[in-house]
Formats: sequence, C-alpha cells, structure tokens
Amino acid sequence: MSDMRTPEETVVVETVYAVAPMVASNVTVQMDPRLQRLVVNCDRGVLLEATASAGVDEVSVIAKVSDIGAWEALSEVRTGAVIAEGDANSSSAIVTGRIPVSRIEAVRTAPFVLSLKAAQPLQPLLASGVEETNARPAQLPTQSLSNGGKDVVVGIIDYGCDFAHRNFIGAGGKTRLLSIWHQGGANTPTSPFGYGREYSATEIDAALAQPDPYTALGYGPARDTPTSIGTHGTHVMDIAAGNGNGSGVAGFAPQADLVFVDVSHSDLSWGGSDVVGSTFGDSTQLLEAIQYILGKAGDRPCVINISLGTNGGPHDGTTLVEDGIDRLLRAKPNRAVTIAASNSFDDGIHASGLVPAGGSVEMAWQIGAANRSHKELEIWFDGADRFDVEIIAPSGSSLGVVSPGNSASSSGPAGNVEIFVANRLSDPNNGDNTIGIFLEKTVPPGQWKVRLHGSAVTQGRFHAWIERDNVAQSSFAPPHDNTHTVGSISCGQLAIVVGSYDAHKPGRPISWFSSAGPTRDDRQKPEISAPGHAVVAAHSRTKTGVVTKSGTSMAAPATAGVVALLLGEARSRGRDLAIAELRSILTGTARRNPPTGASWNDRYGLGRIDAGAAVQAVIALAGAPGAAKSGPKPAPMPAPKPAAKPKPKLAPKPKAARKPGKKAKKK
Repeated sequence: MSDMRTPEETVVVETVYAVAPMVASNVTVQMDPRLQRLVVNCDRGVLLEATASAGVDEVSVIAKVSDIGAWEALSEVRTGAVIAEGDANSSSAIVTGRIPVSRIEAVRTAPFVLSLKAAQPLQPLLASGVEETNARPAQLPTQSLSNGGKDVVVGIIDYGCDFAHRNFIGAGGKTRLLSIWHQGGANTPTSPFGYGREYSATEIDAALAQPDPYTALGYGPARDTPTSIGTHGTHVMDIAAGNGNGSGVAGFAPQADLVFVDVSHSDLSWGGSDVVGSTFGDSTQLLEAIQYILGKAGDRPCVINISLGTNGGPHDGTTLVEDGIDRLLRAKPNRAVTIAASNSFDDGIHASGLVPAGGSVEMAWQIGAANRSHKELEIWFDGADRFDVEIIAPSGSSLGVVSPGNSASSSGPAGNVEIFVANRLSDPNNGDNTIGIFLEKTVPPGQWKVRLHGSAVTQGRFHAWIERDNVAQSSFAPPHDNTHTVGSISCGQLAIVVGSYDAHKPGRPISWFSSAGPTRDDRQKPEISAPGHAVVAAHSRTKTGVVTKSGTSMAAPATAGVVALLLGEARSRGRDLAIAELRSILTGTARRNPPTGASWNDRYGLGRIDAGAAVQAVIALAGAPGAAKSGPKPAPMPAPKPAAKPKPKLAPKPKAARKPGKKAKKK
C-alpha cells in the first residue's frame, strides 16, 4: 500500500542479522489483526496444521451475526455453538465455527457478519481456605438448607480431570461426574459440536471398577513431570466441590454434581515450525464448553468455573467470548460463571500513556535471549484518534511505519513472515482502534521499540498488553504500569471475577501475583477475592493425595463453590436467583480489613468472600422453604460504566438458536 514508509532519518545498522524492512500487505479488508496475519501467511503458501477442532488450513472463529440461518448456510462454515440474545429486541447472535483460511475475507465481508474474530489461546492461571471463608457446614447459619450444594451442577473448564480420585467418588463407589467432554479426544458420531470425546457417568463408573481406570476409559490426567506436579483441573475441581472421601478435607460444595470439560489446544500452529508453549483450549472452544455444561445441567442451578485466560484484547468487556458469556447468563436465572482475575500483576505486560498531537510515545518491549515462542502485543485507543506505528529492531534500525487502516510484514531469510503489524480502525464491537504486532520466535532477542506517532489526536490515551507466554514471558521495560492487568476474558459485565489473597497469614495479604483492575472502560474488576495462595487440594493419579498450588486459578473455584451453596440454598427454598442478585449478595456480604476502607480495591475487589454471610443473605431473601419465588431483592451493585459501542445496523431478528450440544454440520 502506498502509505507504507520508512523515516528518512533512520540509519539501518544490524548487529545480529538484518531484519528486513516491512512491506505493505495485500490484505484489503478491515478485520481482526489475527485474521489478517493468517491471510498474509496463506498468500505465502504457509498452511495451518490441524488441531483438535479444526482441520488443516482451517481456523476456529467467533462471530457476531445478524442472521443465524445465513451464517449456517455458508458452505465454507462448519458451524458450532449458537448463543442468541435473551433480549427479544436483539437482532444479533454470537456463533462459533471453523472456516478455511482462504475464505476468511469472503466470510468477513458477508453483510450479516457484524464481527469475526480468530480464536485466542487460553492458558492456566495457576486447607485453610474453606474455614477462612466461613464455608464449613458448622460455620453456616443453623437454618441453612444449602446441603453442600446438593442438586447444583458445578462445571469445570480446565485440563486434566482425575475422575478416579476419591474426592470425586460418591456413595457406592459411583462417580459424581455427570460427564467429561475431552475436546482433544477422538471424534465420534455423537461428539459435542462435532469434535472430541464425551464420557458418560455410566462409562466412568465402568472404568472405576477396573484395576486401571484410566486405560479402561481411554482418558486420564497427565502424569507428573519434574516441572508439573498434579494437573490443574483436578486441583481446581477439588477446591470447588471435592467431598474429601480421599484426602479427608472437603471443598466448598461437596454434594454438588460435576461436569468437566477438558479443553484442548487449538492455537494457530504453522506447518514446518513447532509452537512452543502450553496453551489449553481457545476462546471458541471455551464458549462451546460453557454451552455444553449448561445443556447438561438443564433446568438445575449451575455455576461454571474458568481458571484460564489471556492478556490481549480490549479489556472493556466487548470481546465476543465475553458477550457470549453475558448472553448465556442473562438467558436464565440460577446460572453463574466465575473467572480467575489472572496472575499478571508483576509481569510487566501492561503499558499506557498519552500520545500528543504531532508528537510520539515510545514503548520498549523486551524479548529475552531464551525466546522460543511467538510474541504478540496489542494496543487499544479511541476510535477518533489516528496513530502511526513504527517498529524499531534491537539494533536501532527502523523497520518502517504503518499508517492507520493498513498492515505490513517483514520476511525472514526463508521467506517466512517474521513480523506482522496491523493498524486497524474501528473495531466493530466497540468502535475503538487497535494495533496488533506479531513477532515470530525467529526474530532476534533484545529491546524492540514500538513508537506511536500522533497524526490526528482527540483523546490520545492508549493501553497496550503483551500476550501471555508461559515459556518465556516478554515484558515492557521498567518502570511498569501494573494497573489494568486483569485477564482479557475477565472484563465482561456479568461474570464474577476473583482475585487471590493468602488465607494462611493473619493479615490476609493480597497475593503478589494477583492482577489489578479496573477495566479499560473503568469498571470494577475483580469484584471479589478468595483464598488462592498455597492452596492444598487433590493431586491427580494418587486417589487420595494432595498437592499445593497458588494462583487466582485457586481463588476462582473457591468462589464457584460458595456460589453453589447459594444456589443450593435458594433451590431448597423455592427461590430463583438471577445473576445480578448473586453478584449483589457476594459483594454485599464481603469482608473488609483487608481491604481497608469501604470502596472498591483494584485487587481485592469489594472485599473477601464470606460464605456464611452470603448464605444468610439468601435465607433472608428467600424466606421459608416453599415460599413464593418472588420477593424483595437485595440492593443492586452500582451500574457498571458501559463501554462505548456504536449501535450497529442489524438485519431482522435471527432464527431461534439450536439447542446446546447439537452436533455441528459437516462440510
């Protein structure tokens, strides 16, 4: 494109190897930078490898559409989940699917496709907590009927479910799991959404009767390695709802039924190169997992825990996965989703500043010598602003400037795309602009610089995030701005986002890793905090053993377990609980000191969770068992400040969504 340029004052001197200057790409459609990168690689003959849910040269996507029937009629789309808006006046739906890379631009330009996003990889966010939160049966109100969350379904979206650990086995040696969906398992004719392997309670019980239940079922948690002791999902599920039959210590909702979705890696894996790093599932598969669990729960109360996350994204609640979660929570009462706040407070992954009109701001992006993985950086700013973005290699050479509305790439010696930059205008979900910068693992290490030039400035404010990398996390150069570090799927309107503190110490200090809010649109996230530091819970492949882990990953299931108690209490008393009521009860009964004062804290939220007080609030709200379901509601939380969204012009109301769990259509 003609407005791709290199500043005349730049002297090109490379000391490692010559990083080629960027050249304009031939992508003509304004769309998600991740999708633009895919199109550029496709044009160069680089194929995507098959993943658990997508075939060779296919990409998993989430879309917002105004016509579900038209979306499903596209021959290039393998359809997945359909999440219609509970509001009858809405004319859009969130959908998932798989499409060939070569058809990305054609699908994006369809008039009924309002937004199309590539799936983002998710990564895990790694006995005194129950007592500290007043959740033991003896600590609950004497008139409580919560019964350990009986008749409530607790859904876990994670990896590594040890169904044979005795904490998940109930009376008569029968499993407490209603089902397991292993998204990376072998496909069958009845696979949910057309991929993976579902294991029923009957199959799990049959496997438990065998000497080696894992071989008998054909599924089991990973074995321990020197760097990974005990699977994440087993530990998380025990915190939320283990019954203590093996370890002797029960979790928060020991009588709840369980559904586990073992999310599968479905990142964008390029043929001919290895993707180094641990990612577990993606945002497309996450939405499908949520809909699967809700389908299994049926009309029973259900709380779903997600202890996975990413760093990139707008951080204003407008991602399609957050929109999808909000729609599902609004659709019916007695549903909740808890999400870990993230563990990125001290990782140096966030930067912010003001770009002056006619001036520039520079960010230093540090890539370590041990770089072995793909790196991403996202910059978000007001839709009225126009920033040029310049990339400067560690040697000091400028690789070029990318103007608003354009994209460019730099190729390596073998012709592969090493650097891709997209400067996108007006994201369809919030109207803001975004710059996506992608560095492959072949780029030289050192301090890369990203320089923003203010070509037309109204607001000037920007926020930038470096995507998470569990192998070799890159960071901005100090001093760090550790605000706005909650995860990118932790900024929705209705999900309950949880920070972590150390329940073992008298002062209940916030965990050093627990991320900070607010959201980019200045809403209060996290809402609540719970014990997540040095938590002892089930150790996979031991049947009775335990292991210690720390993270907001451990705080979120503690909150999910408390929510299960609240839903169980309300169900016993014939009372429905809408998500707004659940959120209000949790935050309205939270404990202070810490945090000090009466206002929201950017890491503790509105306080530390108190199961006993929350159950008492449900009792007061619901009244005696069998009372009418209507009644006075608790004081609502302050209305969140909405993210700025342009109102799209929508087509007529879409057709009714398919039922959860319906098999995806074949091509």
